[in-house]
Amino acid sequence: MLELLEPIAIFTHVARAGSFSSAARKLGISKSKVSTQVADLEHKLGVQLIQRTTRSLSLTEAGQLLYAQGEELLRDAEQAVASVHNLNDATRGVLKVGISQSFGTMHIIPALPDFMAKHPELELQVSLLDHKVDVVSEGLDLLLTMSEQLPLGMVARPLMKCQFLLAASPEYVAKYGNLERPEQLVEHNCLVYQGEWHEHSVWQFKKGDDYCEIGVSGNFRVDSAPALKSAAVSGLGIVYLASYLLEDEIEEGTLVPLLPEWQLTNHLPLQAVYPRRKHLAPKVSAFIDFIKERIGSPPYWDEKYAALFAQRK
Repeated sequence: MLELLEPIAIFTHVARAGSFSSAARKLGISKSKVSTQVADLEHKLGVQLIQRTTRSLSLTEAGQLLYAQGEELLRDAEQAVASVHNLNDATRGVLKVGISQSFGTMHIIPALPDFMAKHPELELQVSLLDHKVDVVSEGLDLLLTMSEQLPLGMVARPLMKCQFLLAASPEYVAKYGNLERPEQLVEHNCLVYQGEWHEHSVWQFKKGDDYCEIGVSGNFRVDSAPALKSAAVSGLGIVYLASYLLEDEIEEGTLVPLLPEWQLTNHLPLQAVYPRRKHLAPKVSAFIDFIKERIGSPPYWDEKYAALFAQRK
């Protein structure tokens, strides 16, 4: 088994880099050695791991399985080395974090100087993401995501649950009228989030025992929540948005809340997602704890909406 560890590590670098040449440069060895090690590994395992063409390579089903396990092996090895090197301060080294783009820009990036001040020997690499993320293949230690879909082999720690607001500009309301019930949305121009993996065109509402789902439509769809907010501020239509996006608009009056007594029940939790392993790296744990404390419970941005949310029953 020990003789397989090196070729598995080399194969994992090939799969991660997408080419033999890139993996060889990363490892500081010759391309021929990389190719030989992968070929020997395939021979010993009795399976084809990589499908090769003159211009590209792709993983077979067996290759994908081994790649996922190989990433785990490399991460565990890196963690073991880091643990020995950093007995006195386990938050040294590199921490690679992926964050949902709009939430990260508004609420995580501004908080990072305080985190770095607490851990000055930690190097933080942040990716602001707006696509479906594979934590392992993208080399992340941690992903902060609003997605409820948990990849296989991942652990998710809930950090908070988003509240939602239905809103439009005062100009839109003056022109087209206010709402008394969610069903009236079918008569209005509703601005819809439409991403690569999700379309939010069915809006959920609850008031006491009264629950309804309204299929909405309009003349503007976009894959950016901040862009939806901007369109609503300009008077284009009605939006169903997470409260974390509305830093000042409600207070300043550029957007007004609609149906304030109704709960908007779309479920959108912020989760910290990381690979399943026996021991969570201290640097990952420190980052999660910092973000959870910084956000608070309820989240700090919802404090300004306390009176509005109190109307919901």
